[in-house]
Amino acid sequence: MNLVLDLGQSGSRVKIGDHITSLAIAKNSFEAVLVTVEKIFKEIPTQSFESAYLSLTGLQGNVGDPEPFGELCKKYFQTKEVCVMDDGIASYMGALGDSNGVVLTLGGGVVAIASCEGRFSHADGKGPIFGDFGGGFWIGQSALRKAISTLDGRDNEIGLVELLATELRQYKSLENTTGVEASQLCISTAKTVAVGAEKGEKGALKILEEGATRLAETISAAWSKVKTGDELIPRLAIQGGLSRSKTYVDAILSNLERSMKFEYVEALGDHLMGAPLVAQKYKNDVSPLMKWWRT
Repeated sequence: MNLVLDLGQSGSRVKIGDHITSLAIAKNSFEAVLVTVEKIFKEIPTQSFESAYLSLTGLQGNVGDPEPFGELCKKYFQTKEVCVMDDGIASYMGALGDSNGVVLTLGGGVVAIASCEGRFSHADGKGPIFGDFGGGFWIGQSALRKAISTLDGRDNEIGLVELLATELRQYKSLENTTGVEASQLCISTAKTVAVGAEKGEKGALKILEEGATRLAETISAAWSKVKTGDELIPRLAIQGGLSRSKTYVDAILSNLERSMKFEYVEALGDHLMGAPLVAQKYKNDVSPLMKWWRT
């Protein structure tokens, strides 16, 4: 039996055999990835796993030393080999498998992974302070800032104030407006903004359009790092929670068409499918995106 973990910014999922468990434990900017992973492991019933495949947000494209994660798996599950990977490469393999192309993962954060003839590249995934442009945190923060500024007399986005009435009440109840709860509020607010844009709310549409411009740049940047020539047309898949917004996806594709040719396809699967595929295909490290630890 093997363990597959998908750690994201809005929650995590664990797959054991065919059973998938969702947990509210998410990566945040206030604790190390290893600390968050251990919290998740404490929620898993005591058992042994031969192998563990860890798809992790927060690595920013560089796994670093996999030994701490390996030792953690050994401590809790007597695991003998651990494949530690940036969540982007897990997303890529789940979505496109061996195809040449780009996968944009669009959740609380943002990462684009491109692959061409066995080479990989990484764009954004820099976290909410220095990047993740167009992701859930960025969208929610942008909308809440405008709505709060309007209530403060510094802006005039009345539509956003009405749209985010529930989120603004949550904001006012926060004891700490710079902590984990504030970050999670920004991420959850993105869904409301996307729904508002679908209904034509102008402030929400404006935010999504700016985000789409940023994301098109991220996709183009990822592909430019690995492409071997302009004649090769990459496949493109977009997945993650915000990919459910047709308005947002259409805006991303429309912006991207101005800078590059591509074939848009539906993702075959997600991180939980992709992480084992990465481990099966690459028996050695794909540095810096994936590294092995073995006893």
